[in-house]
Amino acid sequence: MGTSKGYLPPTGYLWPEAKRDVTGMVKNGFTPSSIGKAVSSFSKAMGDGGKSYSGSVAKIGTKAVNFIEAVKSYGFFDALEKVGLSHLRGQSSEGLRSGLLEYFNDSGSDFYGSVAQQSMSELMRELLKSAEDEDDYNNIIGSINTGEFIREFIVKFIQNCFFANFAEKILTMFDKLDKYDIAEKSVKTYIRTSLESEFTIVDIQKVDWNGQQGNQIIAEKCNKAFEILSVWSETLV
Repeated sequence: MGTSKGYLPPTGYLWPEAKRDVTGMVKNGFTPSSIGKAVSSFSKAMGDGGKSYSGSVAKIGTKAVNFIEAVKSYGFFDALEKVGLSHLRGQSSEGLRSGLLEYFNDSGSDFYGSVAQQSMSELMRELLKSAEDEDDYNNIIGSINTGEFIREFIVKFIQNCFFANFAEKILTMFDKLDKYDIAEKSVKTYIRTSLESEFTIVDIQKVDWNGQQGNQIIAEKCNKAFEILSVWSETLV
């Protein structure tokens, strides 16, 4: 739950309303309406904060997509060479997995960089969990749909971002930890369902993921996801 950097009290005039709506969500037993209102207020507050998260999301996302596209173009072995990971050739499955996860661990010291890194690690572990040899890594990574990968990364970032900001607040309102686990699942499901029904990213091609274009695409997609979640009314529940 949350990140290793702990809770960071956010600032901005919309955050007090977001905190009130999170309190209301807990008191109302995590009904769909109360979750939707809390997520909406949170998303508006994130947008009001100058979108300081965008740079971290873009940096980590583009590094991963750049490697994925290299595997598609050159194959797994040559992609390792191109990004400076030739020492991973011949490693065991776990050695490859650890080495790749370490490579994607490129967050800075800022709060949202930590959340973005957590989200990328979760996504990569899920994608690579069944890989047993280098051919598996080549096939799994080479078959990734770029648009779907970016969307899944953004979904996880927003889910983790919500709890990075509000986990401690929610925990103080529960007398048992298992209640928190149920609450976390409910909110994450709401965020995922809302974005999967409204937020589609077609497979993106011919992009320089080493340059500014890739950063801009992922930052814009992340901002769009928050915009979608900020729209809420009782009639939509």
